Amino acid sequence: MGLIWLKHPVLWHSSRVPSGYDYSAMTDEQKQLIVTRWHDWYTADWDYGQTTLAFFCAVILASAILNTASRLCARSRMYGFCSLDRPYIPSNIHLPSSNQGKSIPGPADKFTAAFRYTAARQFHLHATRWYTPPLAAILGVSGMFIFIMALMLAIRPFYWPNEAMGHSPPIATRSGWISIAIMPFMIAFATKVNFVGILTGTSHEKLQVFHRWSAVFMYITSLVHTFPFIINDIMMGEMEVQYKTSPWYWTGVAALVPQTYLIALSWGIFRNPYYEIFKKLHFIASGIFMAALFIHVNFRLTSWDYFWATLVIYGLAWLSRVARTIYTTGFRAPRDRRVRRFKWAPGQHVFVRVLGLGVHALTSHPFTVSSVHTGGAENTAELVMRVHRGLTSALAQRVSGKVAWTSRVVVDGPYGGLHVPLKAYERVYLLAGGSGATFTLPLFADLAASMKANGAACQRVEFVVVVPDSDNYAWMEPTVTAAAAELPETAVGVRVHFTRVEDIKGSDPSVDVLRGRPVLGDIVREAHASASKVAIVACGPEGFLYDVRNAVADSQLVIADGFGSCKDLFFHTETYSW
Repeated sequence: MGLIWLKHPVLWHSSRVPSGYDYSAMTDEQKQLIVTRWHDWYTADWDYGQTTLAFFCAVILASAILNTASRLCARSRMYGFCSLDRPYIPSNIHLPSSNQGKSIPGPADKFTAAFRYTAARQFHLHATRWYTPPLAAILGVSGMFIFIMALMLAIRPFYWPNEAMGHSPPIATRSGWISIAIMPFMIAFATKVNFVGILTGTSHEKLQVFHRWSAVFMYITSLVHTFPFIINDIMMGEMEVQYKTSPWYWTGVAALVPQTYLIALSWGIFRNPYYEIFKKLHFIASGIFMAALFIHVNFRLTSWDYFWATLVIYGLAWLSRVARTIYTTGFRAPRDRRVRRFKWAPGQHVFVRVLGLGVHALTSHPFTVSSVHTGGAENTAELVMRVHRGLTSALAQRVSGKVAWTSRVVVDGPYGGLHVPLKAYERVYLLAGGSGATFTLPLFADLAASMKANGAACQRVEFVVVVPDSDNYAWMEPTVTAAAAELPETAVGVRVHFTRVEDIKGSDPSVDVLRGRPVLGDIVREAHASASKVAIVACGPEGFLYDVRNAVADSQLVIADGFGSCKDLFFHTETYSW
């Protein structure tokens, strides 16, 4: 087959001047058909590639507008410009009868609640033990699928009725351009410094679902691009000749094989048990795929433009991470200088690479910063780690039996966090399952400090922790106790649920220590009934978040129906992994 070489001379774009047609063998209708829109091979990149591009850009723009409107409204609530309600007077947790005279949700509140319902609602497939993404993500992925399939299949014919009309079947041409136009967005959804996330106010890990499914859709369109050529050549008796003489066939195969590997082994059943190995092989296979595809398309029309766009998106994201990591962590900077440079907000996470752990220094892992940045010259970023496999297991073995152990680390971040100020809400409920407290604990401490300084509209915060036993609660107890002590009893409530312990006596009288798992739905309904503007933040295992999500979704429907006194129920979740 020889070596793979690009067509010479190498150009930025190939010519749009039609060539290779046998017009004498075509009817007048066929001559007209091959130059009409949606059928012309020489404008297929405009018809299908740019249409796909416009669809993704329009959806991202609409999401960005919604995000901007949400942030502006949240900011105006914070300063009291948006609120037309009567002032909320602190009372019991449960809705008092005097609250019945409050104003009911308006049209804007109902619309917001209906939208938030889709962001909260989740499904569980018991047979496979799979927790689906939120309904909003399902609808988004379904919309992508419907658009791509409609664009690919709506135009007829799929094959030319006359061989003289071209060697490339119409269905193969259009699916190829749709596939390559998906590529920049597939990469944009995957990066940690995520430009889509910056525009839409979404943390990078929550966009992974769109990265995975856009990759699946690109694979589907790649298959639809491939097989019509095979079918066409078999029907014309040219399959063996084309494969031996045309580089397009075997460069296409060289791209399709690693693409198949990437899709097949990216499902959770293969990815999760061996994530470190998966990640390294994923990058290698992606590089082979992109290189083979780059040669395969061979600067046809504007095909290479999508590669330049992909390179810019990924390159800028990678360079931003590297520059920020060097600035915050440094290589030879004094230790105190590195601390001053690194700043974070409550609830944000970082990727940590521990250089003193041998082979594990080649990997980085995400951890939530469980301490609060005070804004002073000295701050300590505390990371609470639960021992699993890989880095955390190696780190646990390294520090076992030692009073202290030091190692140089590389910190990439921070990422994530909340984009809405919790102190703008009258009541805030922070729900933590197990080590999910690493996310909610700094939020609790920061909110308590703001309330003490009279810098918050929040009048009561409830902190609910669910842990197996007192040993799992011990690491957070000093911070919880100190934060709760900042506020009067009417402004704070702490409940700790021990699920595997017989002795539930608590040393701190301000903390309610309870036995067994809480009914999370009851806590959410309690929050919904407690005030006009409520925020619920939850972090924990999948089952924990599933119960909270669906209880919040039910409450959003109540608001959308115009019932109750709660008009604004903000909800945010954080997961262990993605």
